[in-house]
Amino acid sequence: VASVELRGIFTRIWAQDEQHGVCYFNATDMLSLLALGVPAGGMRFLSHITNTNIDRLLVREGWLLMTCSRTIGRVFCVPRRLDGWASTHDLIRIVPNDPEMIGYLHAWLSSPIAQVQLLSYTHGGQIDHVTDKQVSEVLVPLLDSEPRKRIHKEVMKALRSREQAIDTLTNA
Repeated sequence: VASVELRGIFTRIWAQDEQHGVCYFNATDMLSLLALGVPAGGMRFLSHITNTNIDRLLVREGWLLMTCSRTIGRVFCVPRRLDGWASTHDLIRIVPNDPEMIGYLHAWLSSPIAQVQLLSYTHGGQIDHVTDKQVSEVLVPLLDSEPRKRIHKEVMKALRSREQAIDTLTNA
């Protein structure tokens, strides 16, 4: 139902501004970006001269991102305002094959049953991890089209409402 990919580790070179780099966020920033509209540590920019394929680090609206190190399994939907930002290698990219699956997959992957499946793959000594391969093994029940679309619409409505609230907070 989706492609699942974890980008590789890379060395970051920071830039002063958007003219010299791409807006960047990590997993911790994702929490504050979706709660308050700003990254936890302030705006950061990944320099264009960073020795990696920056295009592979960019995220797109409607993609789902999942934390895969330390805190495992938090799911985020990339909103329009973060489209084209670069993101850490510590967020697994989940790209639904069908746009009408975004909300459904978000709801499912956030559910206790999916979380139990996901956490069963946890490995690591000091820091817990899961891989993209392991996340792709999580079973997703495919309901009939109507209930699946209804769940998708309700989740997307909630996500849009959160984005409107963040916009109102930012403008205040």
